[in-house]
Amino acid sequence: WRDRLPLLMLKSPYMKLKLSFGLILLSLFAINIEQLQAQSANDPVIMTINGRPILRSEFEYSYNKNGKEAAVVEKKSVDEYAEMFLNYKLKVAAAERACIDTTKAFKDEFRTYRDLQLTPFMVDQAFIDSTAIALYDNMKTRLGGKDLLRPAHILFSVKQNATAAEKETAKMRADSVYQIIMNGGNFAALAKEYSGDLGSALRGGEISWIGPGATVKEFEEAAYKLKVGEVSQPVLTPFGYHIIKMQERKQLEPYAELRDQILYSLKQQGIDEISANEKIRRIIAESKGRLTREAVMDSLLRAHDADLNLKYLIQEYHDGLLLFQISKDKVWDEANQNDKALSALFKKNKRQYTWTEPRFKGFVIHCSKPEQVKLVKKVLKKSENGDWQSAITNEFNKDSVTVVVAGPNICKKGENPYVDEFAFGIKGSAKTYPKFIYTDVFGKILNQPKSYQDVRSMVISDWQDILEKKWIGELRKTIPYTIDKSVLKTVNKHN
Repeated sequence: WRDRLPLLMLKSPYMKLKLSFGLILLSLFAINIEQLQAQSANDPVIMTINGRPILRSEFEYSYNKNGKEAAVVEKKSVDEYAEMFLNYKLKVAAAERACIDTTKAFKDEFRTYRDLQLTPFMVDQAFIDSTAIALYDNMKTRLGGKDLLRPAHILFSVKQNATAAEKETAKMRADSVYQIIMNGGNFAALAKEYSGDLGSALRGGEISWIGPGATVKEFEEAAYKLKVGEVSQPVLTPFGYHIIKMQERKQLEPYAELRDQILYSLKQQGIDEISANEKIRRIIAESKGRLTREAVMDSLLRAHDADLNLKYLIQEYHDGLLLFQISKDKVWDEANQNDKALSALFKKNKRQYTWTEPRFKGFVIHCSKPEQVKLVKKVLKKSENGDWQSAITNEFNKDSVTVVVAGPNICKKGENPYVDEFAFGIKGSAKTYPKFIYTDVFGKILNQPKSYQDVRSMVISDWQDILEKKWIGELRKTIPYTIDKSVLKTVNKHN
C-alpha cells in the first residue's frame, strides 16, 4: 500500500509556519552590508568585459573546475586559461548585445535550471512531516482496525464477453489446480505455470500488501476470511477465477516504525519539490501581491551569494545557454550550411583530407524477397542525389515494410559487417538481418575522397575553426575589455 497510494489523494492540512511574513523575508533575504564590503576587498576584479566586472572568485571557480577535468580540458597555466576565459566571456557579451538573454525561450530555460538549483533551500520539513502523518492516518482510517494482508493467487482469466462454455472451461481448470494444491501440490510452482496474472506469476503468485479497497470486492472478501497458510476455493471476480493463499497478515505498525519508509516513499514522489513550491506559494500569497515567484527566487539567490559554488554554477549555466545560441548563429549554422565555402576549403587543402586506406561509399540494402535487390539498386541509382527515401517508400513500402536501406555510408574495413562482406569481400562478416534475409550493397569503393562530402565532418570542423578565430578577432576589436595582471598573479595564491 505504501507504493500504491498516490500523493494527490491526500487531503492533509498543512502546519502553518510560526514565523510572520516579515520574519520569513528577513530570514531568507537579508543582506549583510559589512559582509559584502569585506567580500569586495577579498575578491578583487580580475577582468572587466564590456563594462561588467568579473571577480577573481568566478575565474578561480572556472579555472579550478576545468583544471581537474584532465581528460576533457588540457591543463593550462593561469595565463593561458585567462585567454580562453576572456574569449568565452566576450562571446557571452556578444550574445547579450544581441539580446538573446531577453528572449522568452532563454528566460524559460534559464529559470527552470536556476529554480532547480535553488529549490532545495526552500524544502519545508514541517510540510513533509505533516504529509507523512496524514498519509499514515489516512491508511489507518481505511483499515478501520482490519489487518493488512499479503496474499498470493493463481488467476484463471475470463474475458468480460466470454461465452458460458469459456467460463465453464476456466472454472474446470481452476477446480483441477485447486485439487492438486489440496493434495500437496506446490502453490508457487503452480502459479508460475498456470496463472494468467503474469506479473505475480513470476513471484509464485505473490502480490503486495493490501487493505480494504485495494482490490475488487469479491477478492477482498475471500482473502479476509483466510488464516495464514489457508487456501481458498476458486473465487469468481470480474477478472476470472482466483485461487487465493494467505501468506501473511498483520495489524498496521505504529507511525514511529513506518515513518522512515513513508518519508522515503514521499521523497520518491517528489515531496521535496512539492513542499518547496508550497512554501514559495505561501510567501507570495502573504505578500499580498508585492512579490512574484521570480522575485522570491532572485532574492533567494542573493541570500546565498556567499555560496560561490552555487552562484557560479548558476552563472555558468546562464552563460552556457547564451554561448550555445550565439555560437550556433555565428559559427555552427554557417559552417554546416555554406556548401560553397566547404567545397573551396576542401579543394584548397586536399592533402589534409587523404585516407590511408580505401572507403566504401554507398548504401546497404536489406530485402524480404530476392527479386527486390536489383530493383532497389535501380531506384537508388535513379534517385541517388535526390529524395531516395521517398522513392524507396513509394516503390516498396507503401502497405508494409519489405525493404530497408541504410546510408549513405562512408566506411572502411571493420566498421560495418555488411560492407565488409558485400563490398570488401570478407566472407562471414554479416549476420542475417531479421525478416530481411536478402542483403547487398550499392555504391563504390574510393581510394581517396572525391569531394568535401566524402570527408564532410572533417571539413566542417576545420571551417568552424576558421570562423571561430575570425569571430574572436572581431570581438576583441569591438568589445572593450581589460585584464588586471596583478590580480591574475594571485589566482589560487591567497587566503
